[in-house]
Amino acid sequence: MNKTNRKASVKIVSCCLSLLMVMSLSLLAFSPASSVKHINMKVDFASSFVNNQTGEFISEITGAEGIKALPYDFTAPQNKPKSKNYYKDGNKLCYKDSTIEVTCWTEKGKAFGSSAFFSEVKIKHPSQFRKQWSNGDYNSIKRQLPSTMFMNSNGVVGMSADFYKFRRYGVIVQYGMVLCDKRCNHRLDVLVVDYEGNFHIWDDKELSKHIEKNGADDIMLSFTFGPALVIDGKVNDIESKRYENHTLGELKQHVGRTGIGQLGDLHYLLCTVSKPGMRCQDIADIMGEKGCINAYNFDGGQSGTLLFDGQVYNEIAYKGVERPMSDIIYFASAE
Repeated sequence: MNKTNRKASVKIVSCCLSLLMVMSLSLLAFSPASSVKHINMKVDFASSFVNNQTGEFISEITGAEGIKALPYDFTAPQNKPKSKNYYKDGNKLCYKDSTIEVTCWTEKGKAFGSSAFFSEVKIKHPSQFRKQWSNGDYNSIKRQLPSTMFMNSNGVVGMSADFYKFRRYGVIVQYGMVLCDKRCNHRLDVLVVDYEGNFHIWDDKELSKHIEKNGADDIMLSFTFGPALVIDGKVNDIESKRYENHTLGELKQHVGRTGIGQLGDLHYLLCTVSKPGMRCQDIADIMGEKGCINAYNFDGGQSGTLLFDGQVYNEIAYKGVERPMSDIIYFASAE
């Protein structure tokens, strides 16, 4: 296909997808710019259909030919990771297939004050970056252990996320659907992941305005906990006045920490730190030293859980016991 025909094809596909999105949203009587507390995601078939079609389109325009996009919805991939793809490389635990590569390791020393657990992840397609809710449902009032959610997700590697059900505010978007747009009395950093798998740090008020004006169709996932650890290659100053009233994460105390960062295109770093832990500024420095372009602080303490090969990989900060939570993120194989 020559360049002119390809551009015409992409334009036609884009127009068709836009029409399908409008039709499906009309059927669901749901506006992506609206503020919604509860959505029954289990019956959101029309949205899932449109998002799957969008995934195929995105696969084409991002040059990911040959890699099948996973559904852009809350469902777990059908295929489990293959046991033959797990292996050891010295003290590191690894997994590799044609669509994902994961390396997990531990670092100890005075620089950390405790053990730090890392996982480097490379994927072939943005749809492999996924989120799992407790009981597979955003509306569930029951929490689950991160390891249980991870087993149900068929993921290769995962991590506890922002524990959204711990509070009733934040800007939470999943695959273009606004699940919550409720701001608290002070500004919060929001991690936004776009459909190319890239991280962006938004102020929650700025993001709300963006959604009100443009909708949320350009947002794959968003998380509200924070603060940002690294922004556009620069380590964030968490000791600044901006974060004086930040009520999440005990920023200046030495506690277990959890962070996620982007190292490059479809290339990520997960990190948890066990007790006695460190200040939030310390994990920001670590993520910056590791080369993260953008990095973000997830819920730490007992919540901080790194998952690999069907089990907990890190030392959990509080008595080594998992905390039931509402959500995790994970990376899945697309084979």
